[in-house]
Amino acid sequence: MARFFRGGLTYEFVAAARTWQDASTYAQAQGAHLAVITSASENNAIIQAALADTSLISSAPTANDGGGAKYLWLGATDVVVEGRFAWVTGESFSLYSAWATGPLGREPDDFGGAQDALAMALEVYPRPSGGIGSAGLWNDVNERNTLSFVIEYDELRGTEASETIQAGAGADTVRALAGDDTISGGGGENYLRGDEGNDSIVGGAGFDDINGNMGNDTCVSGGGDDWVVGGKDNDSLSGSDGQNLVYGNLGNDTCDGGAGNDTVRGGQDNDVVIGGAGDDYVSGDKGSDTMTGGIGADIFHSFGDAGIDRVTDFSLAQGDRVQLDPGTVFTVSQVGADTIVNMTGGGQMTLVGIQLSSLTGNWIFGA
Repeated sequence: MARFFRGGLTYEFVAAARTWQDASTYAQAQGAHLAVITSASENNAIIQAALADTSLISSAPTANDGGGAKYLWLGATDVVVEGRFAWVTGESFSLYSAWATGPLGREPDDFGGAQDALAMALEVYPRPSGGIGSAGLWNDVNERNTLSFVIEYDELRGTEASETIQAGAGADTVRALAGDDTISGGGGENYLRGDEGNDSIVGGAGFDDINGNMGNDTCVSGGGDDWVVGGKDNDSLSGSDGQNLVYGNLGNDTCDGGAGNDTVRGGQDNDVVIGGAGDDYVSGDKGSDTMTGGIGADIFHSFGDAGIDRVTDFSLAQGDRVQLDPGTVFTVSQVGADTIVNMTGGGQMTLVGIQLSSLTGNWIFGA
């Protein structure tokens, strides 16, 4: 099986010989469907990729009622109404067609009254000299033929190998699956998933929903108001311009909101959590975390069993405050050069280098 990406979609060639119905069932089991073609550029991309796949071409079966040529199943039949082909997705068949026509005949012809499935020729037919069709043109053949086929995922989907996947200009979904993958978002609203492996994900200009999932991932916002999530293991996560949600989740993560008014959370385990420029909400969540707000009026969050946290740059002058969950029982004390907030449940927040006597007004709230 071989895959290629185009226009936010993934196409996969399957060399195994199956009837049209069995091929369609296989595609559905993969979360896909037999390929639906709605433009000349898409048709050309598929045939060019197929012809470049030498293993596919060499092993592709032939259709006796298709002039003895090799074919790929596509996702349309006229089983319901003879002569009225319909795509399996319900998309309009009138948008585009590439039926073969030549001095020996034209398609579709329902030869023998038993040709109800759509296939793309991989060579001239009838064999050996042609006369009706050639590679890339369509033919209706008997659906009981066992042919190779091409399936289509309505997303950009990787394989078990390490790959580079570039999203397009529109709204794309990327699932990299296994391997150490590199994913780049395009200009639209993207859903980007690294899945297994140590992945590198960079969002595009629009809104991106980024999740590294399993592995030690590096995930970076592309400039919009993005969600950047690490998933499992030890991740490096960064926002950029815009109002980002940066969340480490499981593992020892480094989470940096970047510019803008961000929500930055560490999740489980021991994290480094950085707000960056702007008025940020910074929470270590569980574990022993190091929190830095950066320039701006930041809120540093904690709760009773949050863990042992350190805030490196608390600044009352910039408008920084500490927020505790409602009902949290706490005490505040001076320990050396630091102000310590101790909470019932074992949670502790240290404001590094801050004199308790300098903290006035509503600097701690929520409890």
